[in-house]
Amino acid sequence: MAATTASEVSRALRIPLGRWSDSAVPSFPEAAEELMAWLADPRTFDKDLHPVAFYSAVQDYDHVAQQGLGTQTKDILGVELADVQRALTSLRAADWSGDRKPATAALRALLGKLDDHEVLQASWRDLWSKIDDKRTSAEVIAPIRDVFLELARRAGHSLEFGSEFIAVMTGVLANDSWSVTAMQSALGDVPMAEAGQEDEDPLAAAGLTIGERNALCERFLALPAASSWHAVWLVYEKASMPVLFAALGDISFFSSEYVPDDAQAASAKCSSYAKNWSTTDGKVLAAMPHRQGLVNVRVFLPARLYADPVAVARDRVDALVAVGKFHAGIGHGDWRLAEGHTHIGHGSSSERYFRLGADAVQQHLDHKRRSAVFSEMETFWKQKDSSPAMNDDRLADAVELLRWWQAAQEQAPLARVIADVRVIETASSRIGPGPWHKHLTRFLKPAWIVHSVHGHLRNTIHDALGSSSEGLSRQARERRQTLAAATRHTDDFPWIGLVPGTTRTALTELLDIYPEHHHTQRRLRTLASRLGNHDAFNKWRASLDTRWTHLLDRLVRTRNAITHGGPATAGAVRSIALFASQLSAWEVQLALEAALKNISHEAAHQDFFKTDNDLLGKIHRAPTPGDVLHDSAVPSRPPA
Repeated sequence: MAATTASEVSRALRIPLGRWSDSAVPSFPEAAEELMAWLADPRTFDKDLHPVAFYSAVQDYDHVAQQGLGTQTKDILGVELADVQRALTSLRAADWSGDRKPATAALRALLGKLDDHEVLQASWRDLWSKIDDKRTSAEVIAPIRDVFLELARRAGHSLEFGSEFIAVMTGVLANDSWSVTAMQSALGDVPMAEAGQEDEDPLAAAGLTIGERNALCERFLALPAASSWHAVWLVYEKASMPVLFAALGDISFFSSEYVPDDAQAASAKCSSYAKNWSTTDGKVLAAMPHRQGLVNVRVFLPARLYADPVAVARDRVDALVAVGKFHAGIGHGDWRLAEGHTHIGHGSSSERYFRLGADAVQQHLDHKRRSAVFSEMETFWKQKDSSPAMNDDRLADAVELLRWWQAAQEQAPLARVIADVRVIETASSRIGPGPWHKHLTRFLKPAWIVHSVHGHLRNTIHDALGSSSEGLSRQARERRQTLAAATRHTDDFPWIGLVPGTTRTALTELLDIYPEHHHTQRRLRTLASRLGNHDAFNKWRASLDTRWTHLLDRLVRTRNAITHGGPATAGAVRSIALFASQLSAWEVQLALEAALKNISHEAAHQDFFKTDNDLLGKIHRAPTPGDVLHDSAVPSRPPA
């Protein structure tokens, strides 16, 4: 099948819960919600904290409004966007100390308008027009696509695996006759009786042009999402109850070891403890983990529109569990919510496989990886033992930072950010007085830029070699398979690496393998332009400079909010978690190097800065950026 606008839009709707844009950049709704949280901050205005925080929140909002909203969406939201800007301009003129009520009211109206089906339809038109233009880069399409799906979720459409909404939309784009008939029936274009007739060939093409499929989908988006009840199943680890089964309102608890594995038996034994029990509930409960120390939980949500029913259910039961743990004096390690869920709603069920912690289920022993841990300890000990005059106090200080960093990796995003910032602030204080965020810009910014550039190159090549082959011809799939065998290595399996010296050839061949109307082709084109042209690379470098500023300002804002009782929305915290973790890891690395080499913290930081700053200078002087980056991103291994 030839790659078309319709097929590329269809691929954009697959895996709707996965973002295409960088997780470090909040979506427009997330940035607007974060700004609203600050405008509604009930604390007394603090001239030392609030102006900086407001400036940073508005900076994020303005950036994603410019980059993340398409032309059609901006037009529909024109009045509301203008009202917000006028109110913010007035606040800015008063150094943010003025009356925030006009800005709060304007932003609340804007957020309310995001739920309007006209905005969802406009966002669809933006997505279609961007993908229809073969020249549009992947980075332009990504936030437009993410905003469309976020608006669909806000409108009440399910984006879970098995979503009927996504299935019908992608089916119509594929010209599937069953999906087209179902959508036309929902719109009233064909009688229900005709829609229910058996088709001789349900997989036959509907015969619509690409433009007709686009128009049909846009009309469909004007319909309200179906209101439905939901049942969400969760699992708690390291948990137990004084009774076998119990119900607290709409939340039902089942000691998993006493639940039968047979669906009918599970229903017979447990259905009386839950509202609106269905045969699907029995099948779900029978298939869930059954062992001592696990409690299975069912949350029933009455019929209404939920932007994210799974999140609503999880928040309700976790809040109840948190209160119970607090009053019982139980630590955070017990009654721990396992990853995964099963969701029943909209006439279907979807599942995210349950993943239990290492202390709840035996994991495969990866001997090679685990033996490498000892090898690293042995190497470190030899370095320590051979150091002529190592400072043990400095080493102890570095190890203390390492422990904080390791503890951070095991926490939820909010707690992880707190621990990571503590590592950063402590490391900064070892060099001298001054704000810790300025310390980061002074010493670590070049490393972050190089890390981002290298990661972009490696990830683009990796994804092009190993992503879904949908949209590729048989010949193209075979070419890609041969290229992957020459470009990737599995020496550290299950981790897959790139073979040094192969990425330049791989990029050229992959550009020829993928069709024009394919998101991967757009990503490859962008990478090739940046590696082959200094103007394109410098523009990319400038965008990374801007992202560094926004991320660092957001990290400072969130840290101050946590410390002083201010607002910190989940979206803002998620967007900085990886950034904070990377910076704190480098700080631990430099503290260990300073101790082992018996040099000052500042000297270790200066050496670190010089390495990546010199590399950026080398890129600038090279005939093309790729002449340096292909080798530096995938360097040859040093001789054994």
